[in-house]
Amino acid sequence: MLHSAALSVEDESILYGDIISQDFMDTYDNLTLKTIMAFRWVTEFCPNARFVMKTDSDVFINTGNLVKFLLKLNSSETIFTGYPFIGSFAYRGFYKKTYISYDEYPFSFYPPYCSGMGYILNGNLALRVYEMMNHIRPIKFEDVYVGICLNILKVNIIIPEEERFFLYKINFDVCKYRHLIAVHGIKPSEMIQFWQDLSSNTSVTCL
Repeated sequence: MLHSAALSVEDESILYGDIISQDFMDTYDNLTLKTIMAFRWVTEFCPNARFVMKTDSDVFINTGNLVKFLLKLNSSETIFTGYPFIGSFAYRGFYKKTYISYDEYPFSFYPPYCSGMGYILNGNLALRVYEMMNHIRPIKFEDVYVGICLNILKVNIIIPEEERFFLYKINFDVCKYRHLIAVHGIKPSEMIQFWQDLSSNTSVTCL
C-alpha cells in the first residue's frame, strides 16, 4: 500500500512538477521542518500569491468568511494575523510536548506569534519569511519559529478586531460558525457535517 502511494506521489510529481520532498521523520518535533517546506513551496510555485494561509488538518475553515476577510485587506501592506500569543514564556518543566531546552532557545520569553492552527500573511511577506528561515536555526515549535522570523523582520502581528480564530473547539452553532474563520480541534467527520449544516441553513437569521 505504501509502495503504491509512493508511486502515485512520484507520478503526480512527474505530471505537474509541483511536489517537494525531504528526508525526515514525520513527527511533532519536526513540524517546523514541514512548515519551512510549505514556505519553500509557496516561494517556488506560488510566488505571486496575494495571501497565504497555513493551517492544520484538524481545523475547520469557513472559506467564505476567509475570502470576505481577505478582500478587506490590502495585500501590498505587511499583514500577519491569526490567534495571537503575546508574552508567552519558554517552558522548562517536565511536560515534554511544550518543553524547550536552553540550548534550543536561550531566552525566557517568545516573541509575539500566532498559533500554528491557522495564520494568514500576505504573499510578499511569505517570501521574506522563507528567506529569513534560511538563516535562522529551526526550533521544535513551528509557530514560535515563524514568530522569531517575523520579529527579526520587525513585523508586528495584527490582532483581529473581532474574535475569528478559535484555539479550542467550540460546539457547533450556525451563527457562531457563520461568523468565524477558523476553529481548532475538529474531526474530519465533524468538518463535513458542520459544512453541510452551514450550507443548508442559509435562511437562519443571526444577530
